[in-house]
Amino acid sequence: MSSCYQPSAELLHAFGFVRYAAPPRQARYSRPSACGQETIVLYDDDELTLLEAVEGRLLYSFQGRLASEAEFRVLLRQVNWPAEVGPGQ
Repeated sequence: MSSCYQPSAELLHAFGFVRYAAPPRQARYSRPSACGQETIVLYDDDELTLLEAVEGRLLYSFQGRLASEAEFRVLLRQVNWPAEVGPGQ
């Protein structure tokens, strides 16, 4: 049993992320940012990647594993991504 945490589709949707097509063994979620696009990729091995495309450039913010939802929310704040439930959620 894995002790790693990955955010649920419901939580990502509540944060404004929308699921997009992805290669096998991955789930991709994106949302617009103030100056580009924020993307979270979840992998079957419990790893995740945060990517941000800004003005045509891809910035890699984080790749690794997390232990809890609290750590996930802290990570989002550290890369300056909103970590709150969107309007109407």
